[in-house]
Amino acid sequence: MGDTGGMTIRTVMRLWASLDLAVTLPMALPGLAFGFVHALFTVNGWLGGRDAPGPADPLYLFFLMLAGALGVTWAAARLLYPQAALAVIDSVARVWVAGVICYSIEAFEAPAVLYLFVATELAGAAHQGWTVFRGR
Repeated sequence: MGDTGGMTIRTVMRLWASLDLAVTLPMALPGLAFGFVHALFTVNGWLGGRDAPGPADPLYLFFLMLAGALGVTWAAARLLYPQAALAVIDSVARVWVAGVICYSIEAFEAPAVLYLFVATELAGAAHQGWTVFRGR
């Protein structure tokens, strides 16, 4: 993986938590959640896939906003308390989430643009895990 450029675990955690906050906050807000989905499908269309979501069931929107709320909460916890134990938990969870995304794409034909999230999840897991391993 290489050196982390001298970044401390606190800095690394806050970096990834800030990125997570930027992505999950729109999911958590009723006025922005469906727009977030439309933006994903737009990018998916640019990549040659389907460019519009199907009809939004209220339960689907509920789970989208619930996932966003949990993501915002977890990001806030890591921003406020950037400890190595939370970095380890987050790294394991990121690998889990990457697996769930891959499964959803393959099993349910979720938009392939979600592979971009797989890349960021695995990058965040590796970056934080490496920094904790290095004892920074």
